[in-house]
Amino acid sequence: MNRKITQISKVLLTLSCAIILTFICYFFFITLLVNPWLENNQRELRVLNFYSQKNSSSVPEIYFLGTSQVKEGIDCNIIEDDFKKSNSSFICYNLAVNGDTPLRRLIELDSIIKTKPEVVVIGTEYRDIYNSGTIADSRLILVSDKIVSDKIILDTTSTELFDKEQLRLLHLNPINRGISNRIFIISYLNFMTLNKLIHNSVADYENRDNFKNPYKDSENTPINEKIDRINENPPIDDFPTHYDNSTNKLALRHIIQELQKNNITVIVINVPCDPLEFKYISNSTRENYVSYLNNIEVPYYDFENRYPSNYFYDITHTNVQGRTAFSHDIAKIILKEVEK
Repeated sequence: MNRKITQISKVLLTLSCAIILTFICYFFFITLLVNPWLENNQRELRVLNFYSQKNSSSVPEIYFLGTSQVKEGIDCNIIEDDFKKSNSSFICYNLAVNGDTPLRRLIELDSIIKTKPEVVVIGTEYRDIYNSGTIADSRLILVSDKIVSDKIILDTTSTELFDKEQLRLLHLNPINRGISNRIFIISYLNFMTLNKLIHNSVADYENRDNFKNPYKDSENTPINEKIDRINENPPIDDFPTHYDNSTNKLALRHIIQELQKNNITVIVINVPCDPLEFKYISNSTRENYVSYLNNIEVPYYDFENRYPSNYFYDITHTNVQGRTAFSHDIAKIILKEVEK
């Protein structure tokens, strides 16, 4: 009997040691490999590090915020050249992030204010405003370390706009964050192996810390293929459930108000889209959207239907022609607003 108990104890002890060793190896792997990789390769974290690491400048600065349509549509080099030709001096930074929303951007609000830009240009479109307020868990887990360590401060209004689950993910302690970071292991392994040979990831690692002209060179989609894709999946129809004060409407308004309180000029841009997409937006959605933007008490410029279809490589992102035209037009708008 005693012999059996001893054998069972040995088995349990061996299993316990194996489990403990596995956890130790896992946390070493996450801490020493995955976390540094995330810090260096995720654009959202690179943008946050930009705020914390940048030096103060005697030259006025302009930040461009928004989704991939801003990220790929704004060339700061073109804009700065236009400023020089007009005898104006500004430094521009394209800090847009793929799939961004005003709610997610609240995470950066305190950092933006502390770095004191002269102007913040916010690019927005229907999906940003009428998004239900969901944010992928991975995007919240990414920044939880900076919030827990007080490198990022959320004000009271911002905190109230996030739901309970989002706040839980934003405030993960180091152990829970280490466990949650398992979701990034596949991306890490892919980046370190297959992606080195063939760029097979949708993540734009190449432009992670390019804050001037972070666009991808993409082939233009033929018009007939654009039409086929739109007919298969109409991009936008109607968002009646979010016509009132949606979470993202409230978040955008709060961002604008806080920037203005700190004497930062805010300009809102309705970003360009392919005219082929324009006709799929319902009149009621367009009217509600325009009404909201016309009442946010900052300069608002509508570029939605400004450029022809051949200025876009797909139905939402500008190509070289579109990006160049858009950047020149934005430079004129900024000069007009700062000279008021």
